Amino acid sequence: MTIAEKIAELRRIMDRENIAAYVISGTDPHNSEYLPAPWQQRKWISGFTGSFGTVVVTRDHVGLWTDTRYFIQAEQELSETEIELHKLRIPGAVDYPQWLCEHLQQGENVGIDGFCMSVNDVRTLKDTLALKNIAVCEKTDLLGEIWLDRPAFPQGAITVLPDRYAGETVRNKIKKIREFIISNNGNHILFSALDEIAWLYNIRCNDISYNPVAIAYALIDKEKAHLFVKQDKITPETGSRLCADGVEIHDYHHLFLYLDELKSPADFILDTTTCNYAVYHRICQKFKVKEIVSPIPLLKTVKNETELAGFRLACRKDAVALTKFFYWLENTLATRSVAELEAAAVLQKFRSADSEYVSDSFECISAYGKNAALPHYSATKEHQSEIQAKGLYLVDSGAQYLHGTTDITRTMPVGELTHLEKEDYTLVLKGMINLSRLIFPKGSRGCNIDIVARLPLYMNHRNFGHGTGHGVGYFLNVHEGPQSIRPDLKDQEILPGMVTSNEPGLYREGLHGIRHENLIVCRTDTINEFGEFYKFETITLCYFDTSAILPELLEQEETEWLNLYNERVYRETSPYLSAEEAKWLRDKTNPLKS
Repeated sequence: MTIAEKIAELRRIMDRENIAAYVISGTDPHNSEYLPAPWQQRKWISGFTGSFGTVVVTRDHVGLWTDTRYFIQAEQELSETEIELHKLRIPGAVDYPQWLCEHLQQGENVGIDGFCMSVNDVRTLKDTLALKNIAVCEKTDLLGEIWLDRPAFPQGAITVLPDRYAGETVRNKIKKIREFIISNNGNHILFSALDEIAWLYNIRCNDISYNPVAIAYALIDKEKAHLFVKQDKITPETGSRLCADGVEIHDYHHLFLYLDELKSPADFILDTTTCNYAVYHRICQKFKVKEIVSPIPLLKTVKNETELAGFRLACRKDAVALTKFFYWLENTLATRSVAELEAAAVLQKFRSADSEYVSDSFECISAYGKNAALPHYSATKEHQSEIQAKGLYLVDSGAQYLHGTTDITRTMPVGELTHLEKEDYTLVLKGMINLSRLIFPKGSRGCNIDIVARLPLYMNHRNFGHGTGHGVGYFLNVHEGPQSIRPDLKDQEILPGMVTSNEPGLYREGLHGIRHENLIVCRTDTINEFGEFYKFETITLCYFDTSAILPELLEQEETEWLNLYNERVYRETSPYLSAEEAKWLRDKTNPLKS
């Protein structure tokens, strides 16, 4: 079916169900950012491949609401459809609930799939539409009637992460959750977010590409711990291990059955930012609900020493793979061009040579020239560029190792550069160095320190539209909270042990895109009469090519940081390189003169 045919069929069903608008949220029953194949409904109905957005279909309009990361990409992917792009996170932006309120008639109906929208999102929609007495109706999954070749439920087996990697036992984690339940006067707590469940029970799987999680629910009470998952995903070994840790296993589709058999009254603790509306509604019918933010995001984002050691090892392995890759790329470009997908495949080959490599941590962004102006560019066989020996090449990539997750971006000169390319490259690098060197007081939120990375761009009337930093999971999702570094407030202080990305950028449509990204760990710096102060430890190891820099734009302290960093990269990676690669890296990491 074409996109036009899919929309026409959906409208036919909407007419039958007396629905004036249908919301396709673009997530799954677990509020995941990246989706298992059966729940990629936003992509199926619209062709949009980004990781964030909502599609709304009415009788005479189809819209996609997404943010600044995907404006250029969305315009390209929607260009041959009737779907209109609605831009978010810009001045005057109108999100879809308000748009529906303005465009629908009094008393009409809006359909949703309650399993694929969080409680908070449904509440926002209902509250907005109530102004015109527009009802929100759960119609489950209307697309299921026309999506005849929908992918099956993932069948991958679940494994248990050994304690030598996790650094904390399952029993100890469950104990912490029970203490949380008691302190909040509850009886049960339900977890829906897949990375939270993976952390809690030290389980890993491959139900979502690049994210080593299993589709599941977890429920803990004062005496028992439960995992709701497809039974055929549990091997005898995994089942025995979970049982030994005190975890009872139930079928994924038996959650409602289990809830029906539970005795009431009881107080359920739920996080309404991640719990889907259908599950929440079912629990509310029988139990009292306490809406409390899940304790797991904060517990898992503050890494223990085993996890931090694993991260450092993963970053060193990544550094070796990337150095080999850039050495290969430079030598290959001396004789021929290289397709973007070929470059990505070669980089993956170097990473996968490690015995503890599991997969990439997200789809590699291999972007040459103007393609790099799309922050989340994705090359395809049909639409990709040939990397030439001139200009800039951006590669944003990462890996899942058994002992950590990596995320690194390098924008590399692959030939002669223009003055503007060098200027942009240097200004973005200044911002990244400034954040790397920052000392800040305890209690600082990400929005308090974001300006440090943007100031060199602001002072030259430039900016970028995405966040500066996100949390990174430990052999888990490459994007995690609760912390972030961005201009708007996310009320979570940056704490020692948090691993966060540091990735300012700059994008010129039709010309080039630049992003520099390292992973940084918050550490305690000092305590004195003025309070406690933190600093960042940079754990990513990969050189910055100084040939792309305008030295006069760097302050002396910035040049010193860069030279020390490049020297450290050489010292820690050269023992794992061939003699030719090490000599090449020595040349790349020679000090930059002020």
